[in-house]
Amino acid sequence: MWCGTKKVSVAKSGIKVASELKNGKALTESEIIASSGIGNLKGTKGGAEAAEKVKYGEQYTKVNGKKALKSNVEYVTEEGYKYATDSSGRISTVEGSLDAGKAKRNAYAQRTVGKDNGRLNTDDGGHLIASIFKGSGELDNLVPMDATLNRGDWKTMESSWAKALDNGKTVDVKIEPIYSGTSQRPTSFKVKYKVDNGRWIKETFTN
Repeated sequence: MWCGTKKVSVAKSGIKVASELKNGKALTESEIIASSGIGNLKGTKGGAEAAEKVKYGEQYTKVNGKKALKSNVEYVTEEGYKYATDSSGRISTVEGSLDAGKAKRNAYAQRTVGKDNGRLNTDDGGHLIASIFKGSGELDNLVPMDATLNRGDWKTMESSWAKALDNGKTVDVKIEPIYSGTSQRPTSFKVKYKVDNGRWIKETFTN
């Protein structure tokens, strides 16, 4: 199997293709990569593979019987937030114009996101797009985030955005989690945002 520019041996990577075929199931390339643990062979930004655009709700798969995000896909929420995942099924970017409102939270998803791969005991399940901006409470918008960051500087930034919306302004954002290796826990976040037609403001947060 070819992944990016590197040849990967199916036998060596332990992909259970045969058993799936016996059951009459055809694995997609995304599912093969996700279940193999191959991860991102070309760096932390997902390599050069073209992302597949999927309808919202179709961004999920199962890895080892657990709900997970498909790798190398793009999906857009009803609120217009555009997400992309990398070759390890991690959120690589989210961008859009913020919409004030309220979204349901999923306490279980917040407790368990990244638990099997990198999450620390001091982490929260952090929303990339806050629930006060109608950000999803599911895995498609959550990452392991240091609790101090989530409840401190990150929340302060979100509050400034909410205040701008309350004052009738528009807020456009782009958030890029940065990862190390195949860990599901970001090491940092690059954030770019602008209010109305102002200049883009860039922030970097260590996680």
